[in-house]
Amino acid sequence: MWITVALTLWLPLVALVYGAWEASGVNFRPGQIADRTIKAPYTATFESQLLTQQARREAYDDARNVVLVRDPSVEAAQLEALNRVLTQLENIRSQRSTDLVATTQQAQAALEGLSPEDAQLLVSLSDASWGRIEAEARRVLATVLAEEVRSDNVAQVKEQLPERVSLSLNAVERRLVVVLVRSFVRPNVRVDEQATRAAREAAAQAVAPIMVTVQEGQVIVRDGDPVTPEALEKLEFFGLLSPRQSWPEFLGMLALLGLWAAAFVLALYRSTQHTRQSRQLLLIVGLVVVTLLAGRLVVPVPELRYAFPVAGTVMLLAVLLDFRTATLASWFLALALGILDGFSLVTTLVAGFGSLAGAAVVWRAERTMTFLWSGLAVAVSTAATALAGLLALGRQPVDISLAGNVVLQSGINGVLSASLCFLSFSLLGRLLGITTHLQLLELAHPTQPLLARLAREAPGTYHHSLVVGNLAEAAAEVVGADPLLARVACLYHDIGKVLHPELYVENQTNRMNVHEALDPQTSARLIKEHVTEGVKLAKRARLPKPIVDIVQQHHGTTLIKYFYVKAQERGLPVDERDFRYPGPRPQSKEAAVVLLADSVEAAVRAAAQAGKLYEPGDPQCVSNRLAEIVDRIIRDRLEDGQLDEADLTLRQISEIRRVFLSMLEGVYHPRIEYPEPPREPVTPVIDERAAAEA
Repeated sequence: MWITVALTLWLPLVALVYGAWEASGVNFRPGQIADRTIKAPYTATFESQLLTQQARREAYDDARNVVLVRDPSVEAAQLEALNRVLTQLENIRSQRSTDLVATTQQAQAALEGLSPEDAQLLVSLSDASWGRIEAEARRVLATVLAEEVRSDNVAQVKEQLPERVSLSLNAVERRLVVVLVRSFVRPNVRVDEQATRAAREAAAQAVAPIMVTVQEGQVIVRDGDPVTPEALEKLEFFGLLSPRQSWPEFLGMLALLGLWAAAFVLALYRSTQHTRQSRQLLLIVGLVVVTLLAGRLVVPVPELRYAFPVAGTVMLLAVLLDFRTATLASWFLALALGILDGFSLVTTLVAGFGSLAGAAVVWRAERTMTFLWSGLAVAVSTAATALAGLLALGRQPVDISLAGNVVLQSGINGVLSASLCFLSFSLLGRLLGITTHLQLLELAHPTQPLLARLAREAPGTYHHSLVVGNLAEAAAEVVGADPLLARVACLYHDIGKVLHPELYVENQTNRMNVHEALDPQTSARLIKEHVTEGVKLAKRARLPKPIVDIVQQHHGTTLIKYFYVKAQERGLPVDERDFRYPGPRPQSKEAAVVLLADSVEAAVRAAAQAGKLYEPGDPQCVSNRLAEIVDRIIRDRLEDGQLDEADLTLRQISEIRRVFLSMLEGVYHPRIEYPEPPREPVTPVIDERAAAEA
């Protein structure tokens, strides 16, 4: 099956590429003088490995990638060395009264580079001045070494030392502080080779691939000019260095096309569960192939190029399947049509953006006017992209005549695309069993026979279905499921109860519970029948398959715990299988959401009717009780494996819980009890005629 689908896509592409196969070939070497002028056969954008490697080498060699590491031992060692010199100078100063010349020489020997004049000043200073110099020297050195001092800026730091000395000192004291500190300023950082290497490699890897755009007709190599490596890269990209019809190259191209077709089919398969059905997959491939064959005849004609309704196919896929599938098909078709039109980038962009615009508008069409808006979106997007592309290329002047022609073709494109989609989506949907949003909206109308019967004969169940539908719709929205399908399926999920509404507690108002006269096994069997009977009623009413599936799966294989426990309490022989729903477990996100919404709503309603939600004087009681109930229901369904076959993650289940609590708190929040207004005493009215007769 999959091989057939891939071949169906691959063979038309082979024919397209073979028709556009470049016939001429040349062989050049870097630096060789070209003997001919070669132009680009079509417009293309590709990654330049040569320029990318050059940019990555420059990023690797950038000096900003050097990682420096602080060495805390430098600060401690230099401060200690300064303290030793200061202590030595203090001792020398204490002997200055005996021989000033000798002490001056000793001071010079204590501090390297100290001039005789500065040494004499240090020795002859007053004790108060020396104390200020000593304290300020320690402070300045500590401040300097607390910052980053590199080997390449040590000189700069030393030059800036006077700016760091306190202005409270006089000029001589400030100069002596600088003299003392200057010798102890050392680099306190070093290069981390390993981190630097990693930073260089990361910088090189962070360089984005450099894309090169070559326009159709642009000169790549000019006759008489040296052949540059960049020109060789462009020639190689366009296949101009290969011999004409080289079989190994052509076979390689066929292999790449085969991989392209296979990747497209695989992407369709994985994109959504609806495309996993063979009929729907063949529909996609069939529409794509038919569009390519028609485009082969229309797109190369300049007068019809922008009028070809490729968007109609993409919009049809969006309505029948989903937007993701339509997006994949849009760019697949856009690229193929660009090849048909001589590898035209403008044609590719026009087809791609026009199709996406129409699909984005019509994706969840809920009224016929949406198709008109989608056609307008196609026309506007096509015209804007075409005019912008023509202006960007600049190969021909865009005058009023050309612009009017483009706008006219774009308008025809929009009308044809919207008409084709509107006229065919309903027929194709019914033939292939695909449920559209318009069909779902029709089924949600209260006048539908099954819904009208449910509202009339089982009003409690009908109200329950409405509330469950609201919960399921909101939850489906946050987990990426179809909210409309979830809501409509909820309206029909309990349709089987219409046959015996008195068996279910929501319909037993002012009635005796019939299960009190039945044994637990019989009660469980009767309760389970609403699923099987509901499936029969749904099929008889020709409801869409997704809704029938949810009717069948909305309880999964859960245990009817009430009657199961009741049977155990009576000491009856119990087989758990007799008390479980027939299933199967939910197979889709929508079915899983309906299962959780149904269980949560029933449990919360039962707690509210039993008065277990409210507690006087505790406004947080409702929120806490609701959270306990919702958490218990979800935990039980997870532990019972009911969600194992649905495509739900734990994060999405957490989002479902949040939505349920938000909506339930809005419904069951405590309300203020309004006091009765005081009433005036009523004077009895005496019937005078009755009194007279009396």
